[in-house]
Amino acid sequence: MSFTHPARLCRLVAASVCALACCPAAAEPPASALSVGGAVRFNYVYKSWQDEYPNGFVGLDTIRLDVDYDDGRHIGSAQYRYNKFPKGQGGYSQHFLHHGWVGLRFEDRSTVHIGVDKVPFGLLPFASNNFYQSIAFYSGFEDKYDLGVTYASRPGPVEWQLGFFPRDGGYYGGSDNTAPASNRYTYNIVPDDDEQGFGTGQSDRERNTLVARVAWHPVMAANPEAKHELGVSALAGTIRNGSGEDTRRRALAVHYRGQFGRVGTMLQALRYDYRTSHRPDQTYGGLDPNSFVMVGGFGYPFPLATKGNIYIANLSYDLEGRLGPFSDFKVYNDYSSLHKRVGNYGRSVQNVTGISFSSGKWAFQADFMLGKHHPYISPDFGGLAATPGEHRGYARRINVQAGFYF
Repeated sequence: MSFTHPARLCRLVAASVCALACCPAAAEPPASALSVGGAVRFNYVYKSWQDEYPNGFVGLDTIRLDVDYDDGRHIGSAQYRYNKFPKGQGGYSQHFLHHGWVGLRFEDRSTVHIGVDKVPFGLLPFASNNFYQSIAFYSGFEDKYDLGVTYASRPGPVEWQLGFFPRDGGYYGGSDNTAPASNRYTYNIVPDDDEQGFGTGQSDRERNTLVARVAWHPVMAANPEAKHELGVSALAGTIRNGSGEDTRRRALAVHYRGQFGRVGTMLQALRYDYRTSHRPDQTYGGLDPNSFVMVGGFGYPFPLATKGNIYIANLSYDLEGRLGPFSDFKVYNDYSSLHKRVGNYGRSVQNVTGISFSSGKWAFQADFMLGKHHPYISPDFGGLAATPGEHRGYARRINVQAGFYF
């Protein structure tokens, strides 16, 4: 199946759901099975390293369409996005499938999904509070969507999910002036691009990924109102390099999420190890070609160290009351770092301090970002592997977003 032909994906999904339709399942149907919505979002962005934009810039960020279906038994969800970025963010547009799946809900409230669906790994649904998420997102371990089958057990004190993804998230869409294989929402291992990438000639792809996740929600006698989640996730899969030799990749994560009244916490430790089989000439800058692999998303690939540990520590506080038409105030600080265990590469860091709030169908977010060796918070785009010597310090980025959700 070719990723450039979404019709084939639709036929695969339709055939799969027909096969599932004979399985017993029952639940109370909602008032309306089909819902259609979306969002339009605008951003103000300031980057400390962009001298040509000393006052930052404003532009359209995203237009998206959401379609969801739930009749109590049959379920489904899809989202398509269009991005138009101003010159300060590359001056290009793109559109792609964010996710698209169909499934069933069984009598015990467990579910099965088939299609491009979220990978059940680590903190869910997100490992962050801010708009730009965490370093785990850019490494392919947060808010990730791949093509496959997922099963989620019924909600309860202990829940578990399984997923098998024979393919990655794919590039079901189009763009201008970007690397075609990287035209996607999810950061996957992708072939490099000669014009919009690093020209390494690496042609890796993710295949046959198996994921398992278990989460426990204990109730503590000392504070029964507090909410806790303790979890462990494991991932194993194949890297297909295009030359007939497959290698392996694996990852393991442990996480904790807690809510103590208005205070929220997220903690996660993640370790990953990618085995690659690259020729000596499949490199750039004289680096060991097996010390990095190319990952891509939003139109551009960049190198990621093949071995690393990712640490996440987030703290948030829900403010009480309203300010005129605004409510649901949350302040937060999200910290994440990538410690690379190969190539003597420098540590990548991301810290985001911000606030979010809403007014009716409008949602707002303001983030102050501090980071180094990071593709979105530093001048060097190779920040998740090797970095140039002149960019060792921290850079700053400010993002203010307004979104209308309908």
